[in-house]
Parts: sequence; structure tokens; C-alpha cells
Amino acid sequence: METIATEMTTVPRERDHRSLGLTDSEIIEMYRLMLMARRVDDRMWALQRQGRAAFVLGASGHEAVQVASVYALDNERDWVLPYYRDMGVALAWGFTPVEIFLGVFAKKGDPMSGGRQLPSHWSDPDRRVFTQSSVIGTQFPHAAGIAHGLKLRGKGEIAVVYGGEGATSEGDWHEAMNWAGINRLPLIFVIENNQYAISVPTQEEVAGKIADRARGYGFPGHAIDGNDPLVVLETMQEAVDRARSGDGPTLIEAETYRYYAHTSDDNDALYRTKEEVERWRKRDPVAKLRQYLIENRLLSENQEEQIDAEVVQTLATAVEEAERSPNPDEPLTRVYARVIEPGPPVTEVEDPPEGEEVNLITAINRTLHEIMEVHPDTVVFGEDVARRKGGVFKATEKLTERFGADRCFNTPIAESSIVGCAIGMSATGFKVIPEVQFADYIHPAFDQIVSEAARISYRSDGRWNCPIVIRTPYGAGIHGAQYHSQSIEAFYAHVPGLKVVIPSTPADVKGLLHTAVEDPDPVLFIEPKKLYRLAKGPYPEGEHRVRLGRAALRHSGEDLTIIAYGAMAHFVMDAVPPLEELGISPDVIDLRTLKPLDWPTIEASIKKTSKALIVHEDNEFVGYGAEIAAQLADKAFEWLDGPIRRLALPDVPIMPYAGSLENALYITPEDIVEAAQELAKY
Repeated sequence: METIATEMTTVPRERDHRSLGLTDSEIIEMYRLMLMARRVDDRMWALQRQGRAAFVLGASGHEAVQVASVYALDNERDWVLPYYRDMGVALAWGFTPVEIFLGVFAKKGDPMSGGRQLPSHWSDPDRRVFTQSSVIGTQFPHAAGIAHGLKLRGKGEIAVVYGGEGATSEGDWHEAMNWAGINRLPLIFVIENNQYAISVPTQEEVAGKIADRARGYGFPGHAIDGNDPLVVLETMQEAVDRARSGDGPTLIEAETYRYYAHTSDDNDALYRTKEEVERWRKRDPVAKLRQYLIENRLLSENQEEQIDAEVVQTLATAVEEAERSPNPDEPLTRVYARVIEPGPPVTEVEDPPEGEEVNLITAINRTLHEIMEVHPDTVVFGEDVARRKGGVFKATEKLTERFGADRCFNTPIAESSIVGCAIGMSATGFKVIPEVQFADYIHPAFDQIVSEAARISYRSDGRWNCPIVIRTPYGAGIHGAQYHSQSIEAFYAHVPGLKVVIPSTPADVKGLLHTAVEDPDPVLFIEPKKLYRLAKGPYPEGEHRVRLGRAALRHSGEDLTIIAYGAMAHFVMDAVPPLEELGISPDVIDLRTLKPLDWPTIEASIKKTSKALIVHEDNEFVGYGAEIAAQLADKAFEWLDGPIRRLALPDVPIMPYAGSLENALYITPEDIVEAAQELAKY
């Protein structure tokens, strides 16, 4: 068959739908869906101009690549991750016009988000459509994680992720491409190159050809005419066959154009001409397929009018039904998949559990072994975690040898994809424990943690959850300098939807880590590396759980309350004997969970002692202790007999390398004794 050369690949000049496996009725249905996508888009814009819809995202011009790509997939088992311009993908995948307009009107019945997200943010666990946010590019690591999970399941399913050419400038796209190439994942990247990232033209945002980039990650890239549905279908079929046969991913760059502005808040007249839009309208994908059907005697004038009339009537009915539906009325729900209600206050010191005395890092390693034994759907991955190394601190030692390379494996040095792929893999049913080697290096994953993992339950109206446990060591005291000593807890404890845990004893490592893995919400499990070998204690035998959101009373006293966590909780206990020699008996509260906070235990202690000292190794200014101080001032003011004191680091970027400098800043038991003694004078 004669072909036309493109910059990246070759495409057949002559083809027909039958040679691609489509029946006459299927190609007509493809046309109907493309027309439906166009008409839905037109109706959305009309509603917005009438003031009946607040915001819309245009899709007109993209219909061929969106609808035709779905025709290569198995709607009963494959996964799709459409981006917010993918109206045609949504309709072809099974979303109804009523469902779409429920989102346009932000109604309670909106199956994507219950009115919590902007329209066209597709999501449906029943249809295997993973929740999409407005953040550009974050969906690509999710797709890689989903495809990785599908590969481990071994049932032949594949995933397809969509995005615009603007998203290919994001690091998440490159990290996902790399992850997919390394692991030969059953994943197809479909990039709809519509020539503009909002107002920025392609030549100002993309160097070279997007399709060329696939070669650098070890798999094929195809640059195609995205306005020709048969070209799209043929290219997708090839990519699907490749993915199902285990040969790995494919990148498809489909050149197309959007006819309307980026959104209803955008004025496209400022950056492109009417003449340019009209030139592209001459390549209109809906008109192109209509002409094909007419030339092949598959669409008469009467049939065309009938299809158009049916589409118009369907949309009119859908708009009416959606617009009269009830509005959402529960803004405070779905933040967590499992809400942890406050329990009764902890007022007594618990007896230590029985078990062999081990240090903290040994407890972490043993607990990971136990979890992977008890939960065969648990997967651990991160930098240096697999065989040969077992983690830089040996936390994951022997996991690969015992459970296999599919369940404990190394990743690239790319924190955003480590967390993003964990999010995606968890969507396929795995319990995922990604490790970020040092908390200081977690910040590239901030978007994935804050914008994605923490908001998945809320933004999907509780239909998706994100059961991942992100492990990372934090804190100073080991001469690790500024980039191996940071305390990150205040950043993340601020975020609704995320649970934040910091253990300080081997027993709590076991109890909290088991509970975190069994929780349906994302948990940031921060480990005080100063205590990895310093803190020793019994490792409980048998089943042992510690409830999230429940503090521990480590010492009972009457004179003041000392609140701490992590390494500082350990140091506070070292300060107790010298304080008692001074005649000062403190209540010592080890928070263990920073979010949710065990307020009842703090309140009960303050009612007893009337004085509060908060100790942590993060900076004092806007550190986690500031929130506890605010809670005390707001809720327990009448019980206080002295000022709320904080003992924390000054405003320096933690931590200088020289031992003399670190020692001058790092909080010691002696510092705690001095601060407690000063407060006790009131």
C-alpha cells in the first residue's frame, strides 16, 4: 500500500473502515459520537453565554482523535485517563450527556465529583476512569502506576492517558515516559497537539517534535493527522496490539486544533486570527468523516438529518434533566475515606509490650516483612530499596529476596513519579508503600502529594480513595547538613485529606505502620532517622495495632505538660529524671499522629497541669508547634496558669554541616530541662 512519509512515521494513504475491523454500523456510530461531542460542546458554550453555566472547557476540533482512539480499546477491561478537553473520549467510553451536564451545572448527581470540581474532569471507578484534576501533567505518573499495576495483575488490560502538547513540558510527563519505558508497561500516551497551550503557540513551548521524544525512552512514537479518525484508529490499534503483547508503551502525537478559546475565561482573539481558525475548520474532523460516509454510500441525506435531530433532542432532554437536579449541600464530607473521630483522652501510661528489644530501623524492617506477608497485594518501591542495597538505612533489606522483584523494586531518582505512580497503582487495588529516601528530597513530589493524593477522595465525592503510605526519614542530629536534616511535617500537616504519622518507639513503628497500610487514605509516615539506631525498645509479638490519631502518655505528672513527637519525644523522656530531681513532675505526651491531632489527650493534660511546653526540631516560626499553641489558646485558655512555650529551632535553613554549628542549634535533653524549669516557675 502506498504511504506518505511524515517526520516520524508513515501512514497509509488508502484505507477503509472495514480493513480496520469496523462494521458499517460501527463507523456510523463513530460519526454520531463525534457529532454528539461537537453538539455538547456547542451547547455548553451557549449555556455559559446565557449565564446558566459558570465555566466550560472547549473540545471542538478534537473529536476524531478522541472518539476514534476509544474504538481500539476494550471498554470492559481497559483503563482511560482523559484530560479535561476529552469530551469525545468521555462520550465514546460511555458517559451520558445527562452526566456531562450534571457536571456543567455542578449538581449533586454529578458522578465525576458531585459538583466539587470544574466541569469535564472525568472520573468513574466503575468505568475505570481515574479521577482527573486541573493540574497539568500529573495524570501521566498516575497512568504509569495504573499500567504497572495492570502488568502485575497479568490479565492483559492496558491503560491510555491523554493530554495536550502543553503538558509534555511538565516534568511529570517525562518521568512517566521514563517509568513506562523502563518497565515496558502496557500504556499508550495520546498527546492531542492543538497548536496552543492556552495562548502559547507550539513553537514557543515545544522544542522539536513531541513524537521524537519517545525514542529517547526506548519505545515508538507516531506523529499523525489527529483529524482523520481512520488514521487515529489504525495507529491506536497498532499501539494496543503492542501493549497487549507485552512489548511496552507507545506515544501518539495527534495533530489537531481547538476551534474555541481555551476556556470560557479565555479570549483567543488576542493570540490567533479568524483566518487561522478558518483554515483549520477546512480540515474539520466531523465533516471529514461525514464526507467519507457519504462517498461510501453509508449516510444518506435523510439519515444525516435524522442523526442530527436525535442528537439535538437528546441534548435538550439532558440539559433539562440536569438543570433541574438538586444542588450539592455537603461541603465538609469526603475529605477522608475513613474519618478518625476523637477518642477518649489518654490519661494513663501504658505498660510496655512484651517482645525482643530492637532499634527503630530493625522494627521498620520487620514490620514491612510482616505487612507484605499478611497483605500479598502490598508493593514497596523507591530509590535503592531493592536487592543489593535494601535502602540506604537497610529499612527494606531482604524484601526483594523474600517477596520477589515485582513486589519490592528500585525506581529512578524521581520523587514525583515515585508518589504519582504509587497513586496510580493503588487505584488498581494494590497497597503501595513508596519510599522517598530522605524527607529533604520529597518536595518534587509536593504536587502529587498535595494536589493529587490528598484531594482524591474529596474531588471524586468519595468514589476513589488513595491507600498509599509514603515512608521517609526526617530530622537532624546525624551531621547530615542542610539537605539530609530537614523537618517537613508542618508543610504536610497543613493539608486536609492527608494523614501524618511520626513514631518514636519500635512498638509504635509496628502498630502505626500496620494501621497506616490498612487505612484507605494517604498517609505520610515520617521516621526520625536520629532514632533509627538510638531508640530501642520491645518489638511486640503477634498482632499489634496503634490507632491513628491517638497520642501516648509517656510519663504522668502534675506540674506541666510537655508535648513532643519523633526524636524530641525520646529526648523529653531523657529529660524527665533530671526534672524530677528538681522537683518538677511533667506529663509527657508523644503525639505519634500529627494529623489528625489527639486534642482530647492534650486538653485533659492541660486541665491537670495548667502549663504547656511544646518541643519539636522544626523551625519555631510557623512550625507544627504553632498550631498546638493556637489550639491551646483557643480551646483551653481558662485552664492555663502560664504562657504557652515552644522549644524549637530558630529561623535557619536546617541544618549546618559543621558539628559545632549543628550542636549549637540541635535541641538536647538539657535544653528541654532548662525550658521546662523556666516554665514551671509560673
